[in-house]
Order: sequence, then structure tokens, then C-alpha cells
Amino acid sequence: MSSIPRAVEGRGRFLERIEGGGEETSSVDARLVALTAPMGAAAEQYRMLLHRLRHLRALRGEAIQGGTVVAVTSAVRGEGVSLTTANLALTAARSRDARVALVDCDLRRGGLAQLFGMGARAGLAEVLTGKTEVGEALGRYHEGHLAVIAAGRAPGAESASLLASTRFSQTLSLLRTLFDEIYLDVPPALATADAQVVAYKADGIVMVARAGGTPREQVAAAVRSLQGAPVWGLVLNGVEPSRVPSPLPVVKGQLTSGK
Repeated sequence: MSSIPRAVEGRGRFLERIEGGGEETSSVDARLVALTAPMGAAAEQYRMLLHRLRHLRALRGEAIQGGTVVAVTSAVRGEGVSLTTANLALTAARSRDARVALVDCDLRRGGLAQLFGMGARAGLAEVLTGKTEVGEALGRYHEGHLAVIAAGRAPGAESASLLASTRFSQTLSLLRTLFDEIYLDVPPALATADAQVVAYKADGIVMVARAGGTPREQVAAAVRSLQGAPVWGLVLNGVEPSRVPSPLPVVKGQLTSGK
């Protein structure tokens, strides 16, 4: 059953409804500011981040076949990875110059389904275990600019092996043919082996760190754990933009996440 998420009503026809199985959708989380407050300062920071990532890819001159895969992770939980990834993907979709996919790769504690009010539905775990197809797992938004794959349900102990499987590589390859930009919400690099597994399959990696909360040593250790993977940069989360002396992409402090 499909319906218009209540948080989207009155905000134009960009994301009218989520289509495809599952229960009736509930409200989209208000912290998805790229959708709920697109003219605010926080949404502007996501636009800055998006354009810097696109510019970085252009400067690197990399010959990426198909859509670009960007993995977003952190050193530990509580840094705001899910919100950062979701808002980044929404910002890319709102630009209307790219077909965008957002994939929850946190098979242990995925949170995108709740953020988007998708209800209970099959997700990446079911795709990787052969229980469903990619097309059935995609939560398609009405105008076709954004598609979301929730984490689904999988025993935590199996998550790394599922992400390391040939089926996951094949899923990413398929998504590259269908979308221009694919954003992966990835578990913390120091918490499980999952981040290392996914990192080497992405074209670029963005680290998220919370200002005043993440020790510098933990961030450095997380980057070292991804040695050899293409770490593109760092997003400093939980900072008031007016207090940042350098042109770092930052996210206003009221945006917090359980991840």
C-alpha cells in the first residue's frame, strides 16, 4: 500500500510516496533536512558536501564504469552516519541531474527504513541471501530520482560474509547500470569487519566524525583500518558552521543519529 508521507505533504511533488511492498508508510524523519527544510543552513551544508564530492571525482579523473559508489562510514557508532548518508543522497536526488540509489549496508543495526518511514520490507539482507530480487527490495520514490534499499533482516554474525559475497558485488554492479550515484550507509570501521569489506568495493569513502566527541586517535585508527581503500575525506558532524574556521563540510549540531 502506498501513501504520501505526512512530513512531505505541502512540500511539492518531489517525493510523493514510497511505492512497493511493506506496511503503510509513517512520517519521514524531520532530520532529513534535505527534504523537510531544504532552504535551511543544514541543507545548504549537504549541498556543499555533494558538490565537493562531485568536484573531487572530476579532479581525480577516474574512469569509473557506470554509476559512482560512495561509502559513508565512521570510527564508532553515534557519529551520524545514517543521517549524513540519507541527506547526501536526498540532496543528490533533488538536484534532478542524477539517478540516485541509497543502500543500507548496516545489516546488524540498519536505520534507513525508520528514517524514511518505509515500514517492514525486504532489504539488502534478503537480496544477498537470495530471498528477493533487487527490484523488489528498492523503495522507489514517485518521480524516480531516488531509490532506497533498506538493510532487511540478517543474523549479525553473517553480515560480513554476506557483504563479502559475490552476490553483493553483483548487486553493486547492477546498481551501477541503473543509477548515476550510489550511496552506501556502512557500519563503523572499528566496530566490525563489515566496513573493511565494503570499503574496497566503493569508488570513494567518506568518514564522519562528531566534533567534540570522537577522539582524533579513533579517527586515525579507522582510516588506517581502511588502508588501501580510497578515503576521499572527512565530514565533521555536530558543529555550528559559524564556528568552523576552514571550509570543511559540516552539519548543524541538532542533527544527531543513533549510529
